[in-house]
Amino acid sequence: MKAVMLALSLLLVAGCEDHYRYPCQDPANWNNKECQKPVCEADGICPDQLTGKEIDLTQGKIEAVEESEEPAAPCEQPTSEEPTGE
Repeated sequence: MKAVMLALSLLLVAGCEDHYRYPCQDPANWNNKECQKPVCEADGICPDQLTGKEIDLTQGKIEAVEESEEPAAPCEQPTSEEPTGE
């Protein structure tokens, strides 16, 4: 029973690796053409879009993006009444 548990745990650990869902999440790819604007904007895979941080590739710095203080505009509701059929 111990041998089975050991084999199972080794199998599970062997499958672990660093993996990024999108290539532009990997800092090693940030200088690639596909991860540079405007190319990456169409697919929404720019590093700053994926990480939620402002990325300065020239200085190698990553800083948190400040969120806007302005609230979103409310949706306008239709003001005309529909006929009731009477």
